[in-house]
Amino acid sequence: MANRSNSVRGVKFSLLISTIIAFGFAIVLSFSALQDSNTLRVSDPFQLQPEFVFAQTSEGPVLRYSDDAGNPVFNQPGFTAEVVAEGLSLPTTMAFLSQNDILVLEKDKGTVMRVIDGEVQPQPLLDVNVATEVERCMCGIAISQNNETGNTYVFLYYTEAQGEDGGAPIGNRLYRYELESGQPGGSIGADDIDSSPEASASSPSSAQLVNPTLLLDLPAVPGPRHNGGAITIGPDNNLYIPIGDTDKVTGGTTQTQNNDELPADGAGGILRVTQDGEPVLDPSTGSYILGEDYPFNLYYAYGIRNSFGIGFDPVTGNLWDSENGPGYGDEINLVYPGFNSGWNQIQGVWQRGDGDPREGQSTIASVQPEGLVDFDGNGQYQAPKLTFLYTIGPTALKFLDSTKYGAGYQNDLFLGDVHAGNLYHFSLNEDRTELLLPQPLIDRIADTDTESNSEAIVFATGFAGISDIEVSPYDGYMYVVSLGQGKIFKILPTSELDMSASGDSVPTFSFTSPETPLPPAEDETVEDVDEDNIDQIPEDESEDEEEEDEDEEGSGSGNDDGNGNGADDNSELG
Repeated sequence: MANRSNSVRGVKFSLLISTIIAFGFAIVLSFSALQDSNTLRVSDPFQLQPEFVFAQTSEGPVLRYSDDAGNPVFNQPGFTAEVVAEGLSLPTTMAFLSQNDILVLEKDKGTVMRVIDGEVQPQPLLDVNVATEVERCMCGIAISQNNETGNTYVFLYYTEAQGEDGGAPIGNRLYRYELESGQPGGSIGADDIDSSPEASASSPSSAQLVNPTLLLDLPAVPGPRHNGGAITIGPDNNLYIPIGDTDKVTGGTTQTQNNDELPADGAGGILRVTQDGEPVLDPSTGSYILGEDYPFNLYYAYGIRNSFGIGFDPVTGNLWDSENGPGYGDEINLVYPGFNSGWNQIQGVWQRGDGDPREGQSTIASVQPEGLVDFDGNGQYQAPKLTFLYTIGPTALKFLDSTKYGAGYQNDLFLGDVHAGNLYHFSLNEDRTELLLPQPLIDRIADTDTESNSEAIVFATGFAGISDIEVSPYDGYMYVVSLGQGKIFKILPTSELDMSASGDSVPTFSFTSPETPLPPAEDETVEDVDEDNIDQIPEDESEDEEEEDEDEEGSGSGNDDGNGNGADDNSELG
């Protein structure tokens, strides 16, 4: 009996050990599978497609951007790029305090970092709580230096969160801070900023952003995408604030998404306020553009799905923007006061609801489409100056107000994208109302990958998810912020650059493949334009920016440190 009892106990013990081992093995397998689902797969080294990072692995929207670690390559001779700063965590936008003194935002940390002489300072100037899901972020910065008052104002746009970074969103908010030197005398004025290494090195640890003033409290729900935030100060010294539709879907859209059943809520447009946060009267009419009541009196433009880039033409003072489509229909627009970009009824040049234009099913919108909200004639639809059928994820838009690269590039328009890290270049016509486009693009539609990636418009590649472009008012050079590499690049001319070349010629286009629209990939999810605008992005699909960040353009990053009418009106797109 004793031997039998011992035998039974032995069998039970063996079964227990086997169960523990099996359970442990299952945990290991589950953890391994989880890792595989959350880790960026390394691309085949011979594959020419850029790598992408996905901020989340759920079935919902994602933050998507190029994570290619290569060096920038220029398609024109005479240029090189040098790294100004590195080691940044998902940098979104930047602004200059002075020569070699830059403020840059980190998306998910809610930090304002200072870069002096190429060195990222160890402590942030400011650290606030930001929501981080997909495109929610520390989004935009602009600096105003006033010699009369002696103040330096720093304007910040971010998705404020409850409690901590990654917390529930409170709203997309615009704040004004004062930059305080920490030295006797208080705030830093424009005349107080010394760009010498000795002066800069003496004060960064004591400088801080103080006295926050809330200027705008804008929607952040339902979200989590389309928050915009690429704020800028215009030639009129007012603040311009792009904000997308915050992921509103059919049934929740408002007048500024061309649905007259619900009133505007401050989203889906470009807003304009003074540096004190007050609405601005249109100087040409003496009244507000869309209406006298709040928030209509904030709007400069509307009908915008999402934008990560606005910029003023230094010659005319006109505003231009870039806009992101739902997997198709990215845009470059000339934005007049009261501009209606058409969303949610039009994207790119296509009527929504008629099918996917990537499958040749959609209808080209008429010059003046019916059914759009026009605010008693104060708003007017205008077709894009260029539309991309297959999304590139456009982000920053900047005019080169500088002679540093010669007459051939002065006052030209530059555009960044987040999906591939490409930098695009466009000259403008004489009256600066149109882009000078090569022959295949004179219909203002880049309807193949070949057209979108032509060297005639792609100035450089390899920046890995561009989130901002700035031209320094101090040295005149162009700076590019790489979300994917966590770097700031400066573009420099070389001895090969022809500084006397004219910039008013139409670029030459070279074909490398047959010019037929490419069908969606077999595993590509095609958006049903009649349904909610929530983009599902398979790994190799070209989708809404940072997505990017777009879309970019938001739950953490994948890194730890992320019209023209080309056919007759109402014709079917072939």
